[in-house]
Parts: sequence; structure tokens; C-alpha cells
Amino acid sequence: MFVPMRRSKQQLPADECAAILRGATAGVLGTAGTDGYPYAVPVSFAYVPSSEDDAAPDAVRGRIFLHCATTGHKLDALDADPHVCFTVIAQSEPVPEKLTDRFCSVIAFGTARRAEGDEKAEGLWALGTKYAPGLDAVVSDEIATTAHRTEVIAIDLESVTGKEGLELLRERGA
Repeated sequence: MFVPMRRSKQQLPADECAAILRGATAGVLGTAGTDGYPYAVPVSFAYVPSSEDDAAPDAVRGRIFLHCATTGHKLDALDADPHVCFTVIAQSEPVPEKLTDRFCSVIAFGTARRAEGDEKAEGLWALGTKYAPGLDAVVSDEIATTAHRTEVIAIDLESVTGKEGLELLRERGA
């Protein structure tokens, strides 16, 4: 179903993909737009691994949480087609003299849905504590006052791959 990476020697192992998803502060959500055009939007996100990650160390599982307003283009697109692509560029450093780039990135495919109840609270907590670490009371207060007017999107991950540029690969000695 998902196309294997053509340059497989540049593929990052699952644990590095998960680390990138945990540490990155922004990603790009790609959807099938409602007007026939693709729709890609930069978003803040939180990655929450599943317990399956420990059982299957060669694959990244879990969910990505996003938050947004209760109406808008993003939700319209997701309601029309819940299949999404999510991309994170963890590093990008051009190397002009070699006409290349020292990069690493992750691309994930999954199915998005509106989170409700406990899952919505989990998503808001994951987002809040990621972007405001150590401010648990502030995060709790914010969730209590804004959850009713906030939509939380949960993306169930189905395929995750990471790739690094040849320069980084060479630096690793691989």
C-alpha cells in the first residue's frame, strides 16, 4: 500500500523517526483539499507513541495530535477524506559547495479523526505539556477554559519513514 523508499540506504531507523516526531516543534499536514487541490498546512503537533512501539521496534506506531478551531478548511478537508500525510523536517543545512543539503526528515501517513472525550483531553494535555513544559497548572487551566471551543485531531499512524541526506549518512560513516 505504501511505496518503499527508493534510496533505502538513507532510510532512518524507527527509533530515530520516533525521536524526530517527539522533538520537532512544527510539521506540515497534507490532505486532499475539498476543491480538488492538495491542502498542506503548517501545524504544531504532539506525537504520542503507542505501547506497540516497544513490541515492534522496527515500526513507529501511535498518534499525532493537532488542535484547531471548530470550523475551517482543515476540518472540511478531513471530513471529506480522512487520509493524511504529515511531514517534519528536523534539520536542513545547505552545503552550497557540494550542491547538497544536510537534512533529515520524517513523513507519516495515517487516518485522521476528531478526538472526543478522554482522547481529546489526552491530546490537549500532550500538546500543552510539549509546548509549555513544567507549567502543568497553566496547561490544566488553559484546557479547562478552552477545550469547549477547540477541536483536537488525532492521526492514527499507519506508515512512518525517515530519510537523511547523503552528507549526514557519510558523517555517520555508513
